[in-house]
Amino acid sequence: MSTGRGVRCTVESMNYSACELRVGDYFEVGPEGVSLPPGGHFCFYAVASATSLLNGRLAAPDGDAWLAGRPLAACPDPPENLIMRLEEVGDDGRA
Repeated sequence: MSTGRGVRCTVESMNYSACELRVGDYFEVGPEGVSLPPGGHFCFYAVASATSLLNGRLAAPDGDAWLAGRPLAACPDPPENLIMRLEEVGDDGRA
């Protein structure tokens, strides 16, 4: 990601959440690390899954184009089937 802005990872769907996440919960990954909205929490397995994916893909030559497609990432717990949407966050904080 050439802009230095962040990426928002938002829960889009799930069967259930053992970590008490809900659709719409999110975390952001940016130049300064991982952040959550005030009072928020997130499953560290889901965070690890998404950040590993971002680390590999955003460094690729087509990283910006890939992120512009708003890709999906999954938590590694198959029965939960927790799916996150990845989107670039603008300077105004909007995805």
